[in-house]
Amino acid sequence: MEFDFTPVITYFPTLLKGVGVASLVAIVVAFMSIVGGLIVAVISIYTNKVVSWPLRFFIWLFMTTPLLLQLYFLYFGLGEWVLIPAIVVGILGLGFHYMAYNAEIFIATIKSVSGGQYEASRSLGFGHWNTILYIIVPQALIRSIPQLGNNMILMVKDTSVLSAIGVAELVYASQYAISVSFRPFEFFIVIAMMYYVINILMELGQAWLERQTAYRR
Repeated sequence: MEFDFTPVITYFPTLLKGVGVASLVAIVVAFMSIVGGLIVAVISIYTNKVVSWPLRFFIWLFMTTPLLLQLYFLYFGLGEWVLIPAIVVGILGLGFHYMAYNAEIFIATIKSVSGGQYEASRSLGFGHWNTILYIIVPQALIRSIPQLGNNMILMVKDTSVLSAIGVAELVYASQYAISVSFRPFEFFIVIAMMYYVINILMELGQAWLERQTAYRR
């Protein structure tokens, strides 16, 4: 078997467009899943069961069903009533999926903050929600960086699943190039290397962020 990377060079701009789409999706999903996960965690811990139980069910539902099934449900199920662009469905599907996982991380890190800090803050005149927002949550955020970083690395790789609903990310772009060039192995090698480089860069960024915040833990 002879390798021929000429088609890869020809369609490399197409692959770069796929990287751009995947990066855009990943950035939006990261913001949605982290902020949403933090909100879900705080509400589920500090509110009554009438409010927290539906959120717990949300976490359980998205953590116990496959991501691909969730995407199909949103795209084909809701698509019967509302026409939603594939990229929006992909962002919502990935966002809710990782929001559930991030919420579990935040629940654990919030509970790991010493209860004495809550009592000390209240004794200094801070209100209940001010204590949570300005004392407890910032510490929980810092403590959650390693787990959140790992989740976001997994999420970036999971953007490849969006090709199943027609989102033109990296894998989808490569499938088009393969269908024209009939050189699948060469393209698979290149996109694997591209994902590897992205992962390495994210791991370096995570390590830098952990070093910057280590003294605050």
